Amino acid sequence: MDQDDRSSPSPPPPSEPAPRLPPPLPLRPTRPSENSLSTETAPEIDEDDMSQQMTQSYSEISFQSGFSPDTDIPSQILDEVTEEILTRPMTLPCDSNKPEAVSLTPLTLEGSVHKEGNMTHFVTEDLEQKLRLCSPVSKKDTPGTSSSSRACTPSPLYRQLLGPQIGQLDTALINDLECEAHRMATSIDSLIENLSEILHSISSITADNVDVYKNAVSKMSDAMDSNIKSMYTMMAKVEEVTQSMKIVETHAARIKEIKRLVDLFESFV
Repeated sequence: MDQDDRSSPSPPPPSEPAPRLPPPLPLRPTRPSENSLSTETAPEIDEDDMSQQMTQSYSEISFQSGFSPDTDIPSQILDEVTEEILTRPMTLPCDSNKPEAVSLTPLTLEGSVHKEGNMTHFVTEDLEQKLRLCSPVSKKDTPGTSSSSRACTPSPLYRQLLGPQIGQLDTALINDLECEAHRMATSIDSLIENLSEILHSISSITADNVDVYKNAVSKMSDAMDSNIKSMYTMMAKVEEVTQSMKIVETHAARIKEIKRLVDLFESFV
């Protein structure tokens, strides 16, 4: 029996490959109602964390879809998947990034507010009356002046301004400050006088240096003029000497001729 079992041939392997299933389609975007419910129940998420989660979800979808050239996926399925991915937004709007999300209601209660680009301008109303309310002297002198100011409710800014009261000033401290101010003024006056004297001395020294330089230049120019004149006179004298030396040359030639004749006579004698 064992030999019969061993001799029986094994079944042949299947010739056709196993069918390949197409990749799963990405999830559909949720409805706005579901997003609102999820945002109400879910805790607050930072913008960077939200964008990172969205990019991770897109990368997971792209990796799960398996867009590789080796897999045999029909082109129609690939086109549908790419169109589905392209229809999804790359970023989600966030109202906290908008400048209009900042509440300007407290400012509008105290004055007019208008915006120019990134700058917000605030113009208060009835500034003089508010300054009178903030002054402690006006409160003591005019206890029942304006009923409208009492009717209006003071803002937290008014309470902060009305809170700290100026105490009694120390006369000794004021006298010390006055003495120090006089001392500082006298020291500044002396410093300015010394500085002016130093500047005057420096200016006088500069003027003396300019005069010395001017005199030196004038004397040097006079000396150069005299040297040039003497050079020209010397050249004239040299020319006169050369003219007079021409006669000496003729006399020297005659003297040589006379000496030759004398030597000739001596040789005959």
